[in-house]
Amino acid sequence: MVTDALIHPVLESLLRYWNDRRGPERLMPERKDIDPLEMGARLLPHLLLCDLFDRGNRVRFRVVGTNIVRRWGFEPTAKYLDEGLGPYFATLGELHHACFAERAPIYSVSAFRWGVNRELEAHHLLLPLAKGGFEPAIALAGIAFRSDEVFPPQIRNLNGVARFEERYRSIVDVSETSARRAGVSGRNVA
Repeated sequence: MVTDALIHPVLESLLRYWNDRRGPERLMPERKDIDPLEMGARLLPHLLLCDLFDRGNRVRFRVVGTNIVRRWGFEPTAKYLDEGLGPYFATLGELHHACFAERAPIYSVSAFRWGVNRELEAHHLLLPLAKGGFEPAIALAGIAFRSDEVFPPQIRNLNGVARFEERYRSIVDVSETSARRAGVSGRNVA
C-alpha cells in the first residue's frame, strides 16, 4: 500500500471528499453518502459513477462528466465498458476490478504517446462505494487529463495510432491525512 501517493490536484479534493464521507469507522462510504453536486463545479466534469457487476469484472457507466465525454470522443452513459475498445479501456476495466477487489482507492497514471514528443496523460482515481452491504457496488471515479498540446486528439482517435502505457498504479493509503501533490507538467485538458 502506498502512503505517499502523488495525486493530481483535481483528484486530490475528490479523495478528501470520499474520505470525509467514509468516516473513521468504515472501509468505504455508501452511495447515499455521496452527492456529486456537493463536490462543486470544479470536480463534476471529471467524475464517473459506475455500477460494478460480476465482482467488478463488468462495469456500466451510470454518470459521465463532460470533460471525460469530450476527451474520450463519445458518450458512454448507460453503456457497459467493453474490453474491445482498446488498451486504454482494458486498463480502465482492470482498475475497476482492482477497486472492487481491494475495497480501497486505486490511483493510476497512463499515457498515450504519438508523433515527436506528443503526449496525453490520464490520471485516474477510483473510489469504492457500498450499497447496503460490505462489497463495493459502485465506483466513484475521477479522471483528469494533461497534455502540452492545446487541443490533443480524442482517445477514440488515438487507439491504434498512439502508443499506450500505464505508468503508475497504486492502492492509496487513506490513513494519510492529506496526499502530496504531484509535480506534473502540462495543462489540464478537457
